[in-house]
Amino acid sequence: MDDRKKQISDLGRRKKEQAILLDSLLSQLGETLFGRMADSPQENVSAIGEMVDYRRFRDDIAASQTSILSVEEQIRRMRELEEGIEVREREESAFIRDLLVLHGSLGKLLMDAATNGSEYSELYAPYRDQAEALMTKVDSLEDRLAALEQREKGNVFTWIGKSAQGLVLHSFLTKAQENLEQLRRNMGERYSRSETGRFSGDDTQVSFPRDNTEIERLCTEIEQKREELRALSQDLETLREEKRKISGSFSTEGDPLKQIQNLKKHIIKIQDEMKALYMQIGREAVSVNQPSGDTPSGRREIFDVYISSEDQETLESVERAGESIRQAETEIEKLRASLAIDDEKAKIEKFRKMIQDKRNKITQAEKNIAEYENRIRDSEASIVKLQDLL
Repeated sequence: MDDRKKQISDLGRRKKEQAILLDSLLSQLGETLFGRMADSPQENVSAIGEMVDYRRFRDDIAASQTSILSVEEQIRRMRELEEGIEVREREESAFIRDLLVLHGSLGKLLMDAATNGSEYSELYAPYRDQAEALMTKVDSLEDRLAALEQREKGNVFTWIGKSAQGLVLHSFLTKAQENLEQLRRNMGERYSRSETGRFSGDDTQVSFPRDNTEIERLCTEIEQKREELRALSQDLETLREEKRKISGSFSTEGDPLKQIQNLKKHIIKIQDEMKALYMQIGREAVSVNQPSGDTPSGRREIFDVYISSEDQETLESVERAGESIRQAETEIEKLRASLAIDDEKAKIEKFRKMIQDKRNKITQAEKNIAEYENRIRDSEASIVKLQDLL
């Protein structure tokens, strides 16, 4: 490969690096100047009309960043709510299961007490027939299963029949036991919600039978569970309501992650516009002290005020980068001109060879023509001799 082409490639890379550096320096200078001018009263920088765009861009980015934080906070809160709701739903389910167990235990105690002729008989009356029927059924099924299990083993067919019958009896027994337990829970819940099973406003017990301390203890525990469950349910509803509001906001404004993505894209777009603005002002500020600068006097005075000694290093770096770019461009032009000259010389040599080839072909063609003419003359002379014979 021609060394000059490699030099052009290296110079092009250096020029590109210096151009990137120059843009960065100009952008940095412009941003610094805008920052200083932004703290001044509007009338002091009125000649810099770009200040309006700068303030608008700055406010737009700040508002977008605030919106992102708001959406992120909503997402974070939504996750907290979902976790809190999940935890409280598990707690609520546990409370309900505990209440079912307590209602069942209370109902069994009430049924046992009622069958012994206590004052709970009136409470038990609506359930008596169904309860006795279910208890009779449970006892009967248990007896039948026990008898089935005590039968002597027979052949395989007997064993299969016995197993099938056992499964059916177990199914009936389980259903009967569930129905009996549900009946006990109903009775226990009814009693615990009656006047004798509630607490008054000052947390004291009213009209409570005193002949069964276990029933009294269960009613007290049930009411405490209910109070805890009510508080938990209220807390759960509050969390669900807050979640519904946030979900409604997401439904109105769109997917939150998409919102954040769009806001970030918008910020990048504004930042690109601001960078262009910074470079414009930076380039103009640098050109103030250049002979070819045509900055209006009002703007020149503002730049003179806001460019400080702190910017001297940046200005010198800008000058060095610009000079490096110009040198690279000059060297590239020279090398390209040298390559172009060689290309033109190569073309000239090529065309000369082509001309010489054509000339050689012309010379050969002229020789061929002369030979053809001689042959024509020979043929004409031969014709004359042959005509004489005629």
